[in-house]
Amino acid sequence: MSHPRYRMLYSDIGGVLGTNGWDSRLRQSLCAEFGLDFEEIERRHHLMFDSFERGFLSFEEYLARVIFFIPRAFALEQVRDFTFAASVPWPKNIEFFRRVRTANSLGFALISNEGQGITSHRVNKFALKQLCDFMVISHFTGLRKPDREIWRLALDLAQAQASESIYVDDREIFVDAASDLGFTGVHHTTLESTRERFAALGLLESRDEA
Repeated sequence: MSHPRYRMLYSDIGGVLGTNGWDSRLRQSLCAEFGLDFEEIERRHHLMFDSFERGFLSFEEYLARVIFFIPRAFALEQVRDFTFAASVPWPKNIEFFRRVRTANSLGFALISNEGQGITSHRVNKFALKQLCDFMVISHFTGLRKPDREIWRLALDLAQAQASESIYVDDREIFVDAASDLGFTGVHHTTLESTRERFAALGLLESRDEA
């Protein structure tokens, strides 16, 4: 049954459907694993991450400038593999979104700030192509949240209005940005809190198995 108000459901990936692909917690863990100076890595990261997430650097190029600017006792491939292994899908969350979009006949799309290399790994590991209709990823588009244009592009691709769309993100600042554009914003903190918020919006949740 289609929802009388909503046509589209949009969600972030990291922090909603699984762990983040490349965040400060992961970098801190990586620095501990490989004996790196976290503060130095963070300084270099903040100079490079915008270009990386907008698609102007591959993950390998980013790592070359942020970590491998001097010889290391370990290989770039080891850092890449460590990073990939740290991406963990949350099956209960993924299944929840699948059930909600099915029960309410909603289109479902993902809007995420993710860089080259990491994205393709996560799309496959999380089986995102089987979950959603399309993805608006920063490195595909050159746009990244909080650019308003990334949400507008997502609406244009679905031929939907913000007023008939829901946006879910674990970062409240991005929920606020989408809400300012007219989306119904949902700040994801736990699966149960999002389930309760969806129920308050009148969204059904099918109980069929994947």
